[in-house]
Amino acid sequence: MGNPNIFKKKLTVTFSIIIFLIVCSGVLGWFLTRQIESSDKIINVVHKLKEAELQLRGEEKNLLIRGFSQDRYLRWQKAKESFHRNFGELIGLKALTIIEINELSADHSELSGIYNKFFDEIRSGALSQNEIIKYDEQFKITGRKTLATIENILSREQKISSSTDTQADVLIVIFLIVFVATVSFLIVNVLKHL
Repeated sequence: MGNPNIFKKKLTVTFSIIIFLIVCSGVLGWFLTRQIESSDKIINVVHKLKEAELQLRGEEKNLLIRGFSQDRYLRWQKAKESFHRNFGELIGLKALTIIEINELSADHSELSGIYNKFFDEIRSGALSQNEIIKYDEQFKITGRKTLATIENILSREQKISSSTDTQADVLIVIFLIVFVATVSFLIVNVLKHL
């Protein structure tokens, strides 16, 4: 049997380490969970933004091919509102860089001017085949730029999410090893002093 004071000190230190590990794992777990939730939410909103952009392009095509109708116009307007709502949500989540915000804003500002002219002409039914092709090309170019920006955002967020998952896995393994080693040390010291 060893010195009881040394045993008490070892026991105190071991329990302190265990409590410290429990607190650290709780704090890191909370932090990583928040990061994962945030990243998942951003990815979900980016998917919605992409879907709205594709829907917007589809409605542009409907208007170009089938001509103006109030129903087609309302579907286009709904897609545009969905795009702006999701874009605003991403800005609120601080998921976009200033460059991405400026690119998406510039693309849609450019489109707004084209849309105003387009809707005036299509409502009057005065669009020739060449003008339809010209509008289609303008919509296509801007749509592709917007989709490329959205894909970049999505790719970045998926990398962040994957990195956070890896960090969580590594921390779990490290804490498990240290926790098992500490508990083993505690058990060995308790058994020595029985």
